[in-house]
Amino acid sequence: MRHEPQVNAGIDGFKKLAFSARMKRLMESVRATPHVRAATVAEAKAAMAVARGVLPGLMDDATLERLLAHNPDILPIVSGAGIPAGKTVFNGLIPLTEAGAQAIVSGGFRGSDPDLAHVCRPGETPAAIYAALVFTPAAFGPAMKALTFWIGRMAPQGCALFTRVTTGHTNKLVPAMGFLRADTLYPGAPADLLVVLPESGTAAAALDEKTMPAAAPALPAPRPARRLSVRVARNMEDVMKVFTVRAATYMSEQYCPYDEEFDGNDFCAMHLLGEVDGEVAGCLRMRFFGGFVKIERLAVRSHFRSTKLAFRLVREGIEICRQKGYRQAYGHSRADLTRFWGVFGFREIAGSSRFSFSDVDYVEMRADLEPLAEAVAIGVDPFVIIRPEGRWSEPGPLDRSSQRGSAASVAGQIRTIGGGRAQ
Repeated sequence: MRHEPQVNAGIDGFKKLAFSARMKRLMESVRATPHVRAATVAEAKAAMAVARGVLPGLMDDATLERLLAHNPDILPIVSGAGIPAGKTVFNGLIPLTEAGAQAIVSGGFRGSDPDLAHVCRPGETPAAIYAALVFTPAAFGPAMKALTFWIGRMAPQGCALFTRVTTGHTNKLVPAMGFLRADTLYPGAPADLLVVLPESGTAAAALDEKTMPAAAPALPAPRPARRLSVRVARNMEDVMKVFTVRAATYMSEQYCPYDEEFDGNDFCAMHLLGEVDGEVAGCLRMRFFGGFVKIERLAVRSHFRSTKLAFRLVREGIEICRQKGYRQAYGHSRADLTRFWGVFGFREIAGSSRFSFSDVDYVEMRADLEPLAEAVAIGVDPFVIIRPEGRWSEPGPLDRSSQRGSAASVAGQIRTIGGGRAQ
């Protein structure tokens, strides 16, 4: 295993990336610049053993050894100035081939057990870098300062830097550094993947094969974020759009019979209609009972499933339930989609058995809700209760009608005018 000497000179890789102003100020304020070099296999295994005590589930030693044999630069160790004595500080930086870059934005890259075809060899120009691990206890600033040149050494032309959030601390830290959710730039990317792109003006910033140097493969060009919107279906046209989405999803794709999909409950329920860039794309149905709300009939057209519309529909549906003061939500999840509903706090009901209808297996789930402080209830402004569903904070048509005066006053005016004409 070869060792690199101190890499504290050369290209500052952070200056090639669009980190936040806060992160750049931090880098400028750090005076100490420690040494950084590639770890030996023994050092790498020892460092990972320390990290596993904090972050269980990291790659095993056999995988680590295989990666280091392929590229010994993926695990740089930081030591010296600014690093507390006895502290293990290192990072896992995996340079990705073009195939690796494509895989990471499509969800096909395994960080804990990478395909070597996705990982560059030493000296190859990466299409992107994956920060698999940042382990810098009590030495974040100096460690990042040292790694600026390591990143610049890996990708002197600049490239996108990807990472994932693994702890509550990094959940706050990483966005503050300037990382963005990758799926806002690369539709269909995993929800937990984050990215910081090259700075405008660097060779890789355009992410365009026509402008990229031949030695630097390009990621697919980021597409503009799609515009999602959700609203309550308020008229027959909206309801027909909802029915169209459900027919395309449940009847066409799942071969659900008409009378099972349109079950007689649609005109005693609230429907949410979702659109993507103005195109009808999804829907959700909610039925309200005495002590709970049932959330059901979530559907998104296949063409729009790479967006986050399903999440948006459920979140806005739950918000309406909270505005209505509900404390419990209930639903029937497809047996293979319980993890999706778990994102919103739904849990399988203990002791319940699985059941089937329309040739699909289902699980009973429930979630506890916290009503909003301003939930609609008896005792609030009477006009709030008669406003359109979901728009309780906005004046409705009957708020405006109140400006005409009371019915008795209007009737009196009519009698006066009528009496005058009779005379």
